Amino acid sequence: MRIWQTITQSPWPLRIIYFVLAVYLAFGLIAAVVWFEFGRAAEDQVVNLAEDLTTVAGIILGPIRLIGLIGVPFYRWITRKLVGLIEDRDRPQA
Repeated sequence: MRIWQTITQSPWPLRIIYFVLAVYLAFGLIAAVVWFEFGRAAEDQVVNLAEDLTTVAGIILGPIRLIGLIGVPFYRWITRKLVGLIEDRDRPQA
């Protein structure tokens, strides 16, 4: 129960890291079971699937993360400037 509380009360970057580790752990366990049941070739297929999914996630999430790191601060800067401009315009003239 303490581990679950640690995960749910962590900041979001740590939650992402925990999720990625859990996915890799799941693929590792699946690969181990497949290796015992079906042999080395089947384990290689599971490992290749995990690598392909990691590549796809990197191709999709990499640009999204880059846009977030560049675009969001720029958007917030523009918003602050516009709010200040609107407040100055709405302020009664003396």
